[in-house]
Amino acid sequence: MRNRIPAVVGTVVLVAVAAAGCAGGISLRDENGTGISIDENGDISVGNGETELEISGDGEGASDGGAVVTDELINVATDGGTVVHDCGGRSANVVANGATVTLNGSCVLVTVAGSGNQVSVGSATEVNVLGSDNTVYYTSGNPVITDLGSGNTVEQGGDAAP
Repeated sequence: MRNRIPAVVGTVVLVAVAAAGCAGGISLRDENGTGISIDENGDISVGNGETELEISGDGEGASDGGAVVTDELINVATDGGTVVHDCGGRSANVVANGATVTLNGSCVLVTVAGSGNQVSVGSATEVNVLGSDNTVYYTSGNPVITDLGSGNTVEQGGDAAP
């Protein structure tokens, strides 16, 4: 299950980025309600037919200042907000525009989607960046870096605690 999480999360992030410009939103759900929906405001809803997880595109209504946290994953969704969280060995997704995000400690996979974000990570095994003009700093380590956008920078530095 742990190996499938990055693939599922990556798909969710790509759908979120693709839907961000779609007027009226998008819904990829089956007849039981399992799937993902993104409304015209950028609010993301993911469910399995019984349990629903909602992330507000502007950080409102989400727990912990724009971050929704599970045992294995941190999802940050904000528009211009500031979020500070301890990674605690989890993977993290940042779907934002113009945000400042600090992820202290050790992360597994960090995926940043959006534009104009500054993300500081204590350490990460892997960093994926989608979008444009994002800056990702890692305090320590030597992560595998994938940059699928333009004008992005990933380098050692930043102010996150290792």
